[in-house]
Amino acid sequence: MRISTKGRYGLRILLDVAAHAQKGPVALRDISLRQQISQKYLWQVINPLKLAGLLRVTRGAHGGYTLARSPTKISILDIVEILEGPVSVVGCLQAPGSCDRSNDCTARDAWATVEAKLKDAMDDITLQYLLERQEALGKTGGSYEI
Repeated sequence: MRISTKGRYGLRILLDVAAHAQKGPVALRDISLRQQISQKYLWQVINPLKLAGLLRVTRGAHGGYTLARSPTKISILDIVEILEGPVSVVGCLQAPGSCDRSNDCTARDAWATVEAKLKDAMDDITLQYLLERQEALGKTGGSYEI
């Protein structure tokens, strides 16, 4: 499994919004400048996050984006599944009928274990954890290299 630019940028965008939340809604233009992501591409990432209920938009002169959930309740797994689809290390785990050996395959069992551990690890890493890590490293609110 490989996380695309869309998934990586989604995490950076949400971290940026979370890091600047104390100042109120975060403007798309400001996210674009700090993260060095074009506004056109930001729309492609922000819309699914908004539709999934991770971001809230406020219209008007002082509008922008805020988190719709606490940073403790948003994990990397949430972000990746919204932007990339289900996390799967091999296709037969999502579609068991695609392989005649699915019921008796030891390798499939091994991949299922790997996938479960990967999902658990991704679910354990929240925006709050990453914000705290950034703060501990002395990096507050800049471009997130994730």
